Amino acid sequence: MTHQRRFAMKKIDTDKALPLSETRFDDFLECSPDPVMIVDDRHRVLIVNRRFETIFGYDRSEVIGSSVEKLIPQRFIHHRDNAGGYCLNPEIRPMHHSGENFALRKDGSEFPVEIHLGPITTAEGTVVVATIRDISEQKQNQAQLEYLANHDSLTGLPNCNLLEDRIGQALLQAKRFQQQVALLFVDFDRFKLFMAGLSHDTGDRALKKIAGRLKACVREYDTVARLGDDVFAIVLANLHESADAGKVAQNVQKNVLRPMEIGPRVSELSCSIGISIHPKDGKDGRTLLKNAEVAMLRAKEKGRGCFQFFTDELNDRIASHMTMERCLRQALENQEFSVHYQPQMDLRTGRMIGFEALLRWQNFDLGAVSPGRFIPLAEETGLIIPIGEWVLRTACMDNKNWQKAGCSPMAVAVNLSPRQFWDPGLVDTIARVLDDSGLEPRYLELEITEGLVVRDVENALAMISALKKLGVQLSIDDFGTGYSNLSHLKRFPFDKLKMDISFVREVTHDPGCAAIAKTIIALAHNLNLKVIAEGIETEGQLSYLRLRGCDEMQGFYFSKPLPSQDFERLMMEGRSLQFPEQSEGRPKRVLLLVDDESNLLASIERALRQEGYRILATTKASEGFELLAKNRIGVVLSDLRMPGMDGIEFLSRVSRLHPETIRIAMSGYADMNMVTEAINRGAIYKFLSKPFENQALRQNLAKAFEQYELSLARHYDRT
Repeated sequence: MTHQRRFAMKKIDTDKALPLSETRFDDFLECSPDPVMIVDDRHRVLIVNRRFETIFGYDRSEVIGSSVEKLIPQRFIHHRDNAGGYCLNPEIRPMHHSGENFALRKDGSEFPVEIHLGPITTAEGTVVVATIRDISEQKQNQAQLEYLANHDSLTGLPNCNLLEDRIGQALLQAKRFQQQVALLFVDFDRFKLFMAGLSHDTGDRALKKIAGRLKACVREYDTVARLGDDVFAIVLANLHESADAGKVAQNVQKNVLRPMEIGPRVSELSCSIGISIHPKDGKDGRTLLKNAEVAMLRAKEKGRGCFQFFTDELNDRIASHMTMERCLRQALENQEFSVHYQPQMDLRTGRMIGFEALLRWQNFDLGAVSPGRFIPLAEETGLIIPIGEWVLRTACMDNKNWQKAGCSPMAVAVNLSPRQFWDPGLVDTIARVLDDSGLEPRYLELEITEGLVVRDVENALAMISALKKLGVQLSIDDFGTGYSNLSHLKRFPFDKLKMDISFVREVTHDPGCAAIAKTIIALAHNLNLKVIAEGIETEGQLSYLRLRGCDEMQGFYFSKPLPSQDFERLMMEGRSLQFPEQSEGRPKRVLLLVDDESNLLASIERALRQEGYRILATTKASEGFELLAKNRIGVVLSDLRMPGMDGIEFLSRVSRLHPETIRIAMSGYADMNMVTEAINRGAIYKFLSKPFENQALRQNLAKAFEQYELSLARHYDRT
């Protein structure tokens, strides 16, 4: 036994000493799984065991007699003192006192330890037995658990727990420095459709890319957190202006929308963002998060791919949204749905050749709810699956019953929503409904939106091919809005192409819409598809599209959607579409006058009474477009100074919508530079001054009609 050990043992008071022999005391020390050292009242190390040598890297001869400061520096002790923890002070009276600290190895490395102290009083003073446990692994495990508890395991972003803490810190700082905090609630649009067909690993890589793009849009001290599969939150601290949050939202949407290579395909993903601002939208984190989510839902209502700030009005809208969802879940059971039917008419014969089934909802509390409001909600909640099947079954049953009643067999068109289309049981459902109703498959037409098929071409092609094998007809709906790749489009076995209503609505007065409409008709015919224009409401729209080869129409011009009983009556009556009279039997020369002064129009008509023209007159440019669409007009004579749309703009549009029509401008206060420019670019054939001289007017109009007839003759010669 060493001198220090003998010294220590001799000094142990007999009534306090452990009842152990020196040998048994040695065995006790050496068998301990943890380092043990005995320290005297002057903080000198008296004894250490073998485990101490292993952990600390010292030979015992290097530490015996040394100050404990060499192993547990005073700076650590002070740190623990201030924290209310353990202290290596031999004056401490309790027999047991534990605490965490840091120790130093021989190589200077620090490591966390847990120290258990046992003060022993002897006749010579007090010694302390210190049992030291290396808790490095425990600390690492604890740190890992804390990390996992506060971070998303896939992306490494903060999760809900840490987000709450980050928001709290940002709010404290904002209060101190009189600043604002913004919370952005980010939800990706049609995320399930985006992920459809991706493997688990590929989907994970996509989410990591998304997380990286979000982080790239914010500052280092801002926070991006993941709250769910496709839901993220962004905390923007130290804001001076609320508008700055909008700029970040724009940047996020722009960055996210960049094409993303996901496995073998390149995809685009948009997001809807809701923004709440502290302090006006909430004083605490939970309120800000809730209000930002409310704003996000409003952004989705507006058409997705945009951002929206929170307001009290939005809160009311979400409450209404929740009420609607509750009612919608009970609507089928309560038999609140009905199907209305809108006829589809042949533009060659005028006969009805089909009809579209349209869902309607009448709720006791909400009244008549617009499909534009409840269909997206049904899609979002998954209720569209049972509701869609009910519509399909009702439409097929009605169609079969009408055929049995003696009506001409024709196809009923039923829309398929995105969620229905990607439902694995869709083909079996349609086959079962056809079998139950007894309707031949050729009398069912399924409408599929263009945007749906272009997002995942290969899987969409497989589904559409499976539907086609059933024998049903297929049409592509809302064509012109989905940016189809034409090389993909020609691979799909569609029978009909449905022109989007936005082009039909503007076709008579918007040259761009007119050009798109004509292109769609030509494209469809080249692909051996029929074209149907929906939403036709005026005679002008009907005439313009019919004269340019459109095959079919539906819209209010012939009939609004009707309840089943009213529609059955319409079918029984056999009412057909009456077309505007064409040029046969009409005067060959048709003149359109456009001037906001009705007196002047009357004067011109009197001056031309003997010329044999059929004269159409209007005081509004908008009515002029409608007249041009409905009639084969050879010459347009328009004033240049009119309210709403001036004559230059009106005639410029006419030149693009009806390039064969001769355009003459007339004014007493014209800007000749503008007139000259319009003539040079072909918008105006000739300019006449006011007040006009009757004979000169007659001569100029006669020459204009000659020019029109010459151009028509050249056209017919070419064809």
